[in-house]
Amino acid sequence: MIEGIEIRVERPADRAAGLEVERRSFEPHGSADEEIAIVVAVRDDEGSFALVAIDGEDLVGHVQFSRGWIGDTSVVALGPIGVLPERQRGGIGSGLIRAGFEEARARGESVVMLLGDPGYYSRFGFRPALPLGIRNPFAGVDASGFVIDEEDFQLAFVAGEVSLEGEVRWHPVFG
Repeated sequence: MIEGIEIRVERPADRAAGLEVERRSFEPHGSADEEIAIVVAVRDDEGSFALVAIDGEDLVGHVQFSRGWIGDTSVVALGPIGVLPERQRGGIGSGLIRAGFEEARARGESVVMLLGDPGYYSRFGFRPALPLGIRNPFAGVDASGFVIDEEDFQLAFVAGEVSLEGEVRWHPVFG
């Protein structure tokens, strides 16, 4: 994977450091409190799991997955994902996503969904959900004035393509 980096399922002893990574990752964007609240709200729910990236003794990356649904089909939602600012652009985030897909498959999951930049996430196999007939429930302008585009809602099929239809539901903490 990435030389010197171990990526594994989060352990209870990793939790505080994982939140600190998310805080430091999102602080420059002004959304650290929201991202931390998501992790805290979903981390113990059925279907949720997190992975961490470890370099020696240091936790340098964290990604959270949580349960979601498209119609009656259960899926997992990716996010938030954070890497310490001084360690960004070194492949750790990519490694966390790829390992997350492996973990999702091992847990019997078929679909991962997310809201994110299609230019970045397409390299992992994510594609806009709208051409599949699945609408972005968050499309539009949010309360803070941030614009979420329809194509930001993406799906990745991690264990073969499945038929999806119906309303998209995220964990309630996503708003």
